[in-house]
Formats: sequence, C-alpha cells, structure tokens
Amino acid sequence: MEMDEEYIDNVKNLIEQKDAENVKALLIDLHPADIAELCNDLSPEEARFVYRLLDNETAADVLMEMDEDVRKEFLEILPSETIAKRFVDYMDTDDAVDLMRELDEEKQEEILSHIEDIEQAGDIVDLLKYDEDTAGGLMGTEMVVVNENWSMPECLKEMRQQAEQLDEIYYVYVIDDENRLQGV
Repeated sequence: MEMDEEYIDNVKNLIEQKDAENVKALLIDLHPADIAELCNDLSPEEARFVYRLLDNETAADVLMEMDEDVRKEFLEILPSETIAKRFVDYMDTDDAVDLMRELDEEKQEEILSHIEDIEQAGDIVDLLKYDEDTAGGLMGTEMVVVNENWSMPECLKEMRQQAEQLDEIYYVYVIDDENRLQGV
C-alpha cells in the first residue's frame, strides 16, 4: 500500500490527540510491512504509540520490516525488558539474532537477561558467536534435519515430527552420520 502524505499526516494528528481507537482502526487492515512503512515516517515516540496498539506478534513482524536506521533509533528509546518481552519473545531466532546484532553488547546482554524462553536465549547467544555472513550466522535454529542414509518413509516421519514444533519450514537440512551438512 502506498502511504500518501495526507494519510501519514492524518495518523500523526490522531497520535498527537492520543486517539488510540481511530489510529487502531486505520491500522487494522494493514500488512505489517505497510505499518512498518508508516512507522518509518513517524518519530520514535509516534512509532512507540503505534506499537502499543499492536498485538505482540504483529509488533515483532513490523519491527523487522522497518528500515534498519529507523529501527535502531526506535530501539534506543525502549527499555531492554520491553524489547525482550514485546519483540524478541515473539520472533524466530534468526530474526532475533539479526535484531540483536544492531545493538551494542551491553544492550544485548540486558535484553538476553529478560527473555522468557531460556532455550531461545541460549540459541541467540550461540548464533551471535558466528559472523553474520557465515552459514552459522545466517541460519536459524528452527530447522528440519534428516540423515542422508534414511529411507524416504523415515525422512517423512522425522520431518512431520520436527515440523510440529516449528512455525515455518523453508529448508530441510540433510546430514551424514557425523552430523556434517550434506545438502539442503
């Protein structure tokens, strides 16, 4: 959706009036990428007003769709606990790692201390150790893994079991008996 200046000004005026009901009505049918585009044109405080109106999953999606510079500026005004509980807790691990890489080490540690899911926090720490341009730095921990020596029925059974625990599957990783990647 193309945001014209009149639409953006209307949203800004409603925010200035603290009219949450009408701002929410304008956002209700928008895709997260469109809300992010709108937030890119708002001040960090105005964007914060918008975020308070969104459910947690939508807020996390919108945050990852924002321009990196705008997102970084927005994150600077938020407490670490809010970033953890409002955004990171609702992100896939690879998105959470991308977000964390934009922040300084002290802020990263503060956020990690507030993440509810200990396993996710551990996965984030593990992935932050990799350079972002390496396979380990690009990969999320939400993946399906099968062994190259398994039969097709064994692979399908394993994939179904693993898929029950994942939100989205983009790739199936094929490994050998020594857990070395053989293909995707």
